[in-house]
Amino acid sequence: MGRRKLDIRKSLKVGLAFCSALLLAACGNNSSDQASTDQVDTEETRSYSVGVVGDVSAEIWEDVATRLEDQGIDLEVVTFSEYSQPNRALEDGELDLNAFQHISFLSAYTKDIGDSQITPIAYTIVSPMCIFAVPEITDVESIPDGVTVAVSNSATNAERAFLGLQDIGLIKLDEEAGFAPTKADVIENTKNIEIVEMDPSQIARSLGDADLITIGGDMLMDAGLDPKDAIYVDTDDASNIDPVKKNIIATTKDKEDNPDIQAIVDTYQSDETKAKIEEISGGSSIPIWTTEDDPKADYEKELAEN
Repeated sequence: MGRRKLDIRKSLKVGLAFCSALLLAACGNNSSDQASTDQVDTEETRSYSVGVVGDVSAEIWEDVATRLEDQGIDLEVVTFSEYSQPNRALEDGELDLNAFQHISFLSAYTKDIGDSQITPIAYTIVSPMCIFAVPEITDVESIPDGVTVAVSNSATNAERAFLGLQDIGLIKLDEEAGFAPTKADVIENTKNIEIVEMDPSQIARSLGDADLITIGGDMLMDAGLDPKDAIYVDTDDASNIDPVKKNIIATTKDKEDNPDIQAIVDTYQSDETKAKIEEISGGSSIPIWTTEDDPKADYEKELAEN
């Protein structure tokens, strides 16, 4: 009997020791798991996406994305080939931001669909609207009567083209059109030119079929055209540029106060980005943001007035 009690005591001691070991191991594993979880939480990457139009803008934003990595932000740059796509993708939740349009374009989009959740949150650049000519036309003064001129079939993209055509004396516009003329506002065609409207992505390649082309923005850069070769550049006279033609970064209203979205804006609006824009565009895009900007107020004013 005594022997058996001793064996029982030994068994109990062994059992208690085994349980203690398991408990300690479990606690150790829990601590390790918690530490691992804490590490993952600390180093977790937050993913966002921005939609742009054209390879040049994509390259600029890829540089921004690289600099955001240190802040734990993974920014995917999605490149579109047409201006009709990025707003719809943003509305549908396929993007978190887009950066391809100016305020006037966004205003026209909002009015077209009746309601939009998109809101501008920052300015980016302004691009010159240039007029390029076939080799036979060396300057504005040598433009003959009856030339064919290619302009965008998007009214909000063509406004500056019509203002430029007026500035060089080819047409006269109705004064009531202001900064937003369309083909319908041409009241005098002084040189009997033929205006051909086409998709912005097709304009650069139409030079030759058209005697003159009007082109700006990302399409200008992607086509490899240098403003120095143009016979007319509207940024030489800033009075030709409506403030709402500044390009913007936009997001949806539910994300405009997101700290990561603001971090993306701050990283874009930096001296590093200015240098990258100059390097890639060669001056065909001009950084336009300031500390006094209020693009949301400018957008709401544009909506109310037009």
